[in-house]
Amino acid sequence: MAVARNRYSVPCELAGQRVSTRLYPSRVEIATDEGIVASHARLSDRGHICYDWQHYIALIQRKPGALRNGAPFADMPAPLLRLRQG
Repeated sequence: MAVARNRYSVPCELAGQRVSTRLYPSRVEIATDEGIVASHARLSDRGHICYDWQHYIALIQRKPGALRNGAPFADMPAPLLRLRQG
């Protein structure tokens, strides 16, 4: 999802679907007809990406190798990072 030249993650099962955004001074919320599906701290500069690793859990189930090198997984909690390292 792109907003003001920044990108924000949404759950991977929503890829290609139409969503709407709600912009607030300090956050960006992404919604579908069912409600809010993602909320991120709003980025002030342009050209950045804000990931939530939890949005990619369904992807890991299909492609476990994505966990190894995927940028969305860099900021996982420490116990999960240790699992990733093996």
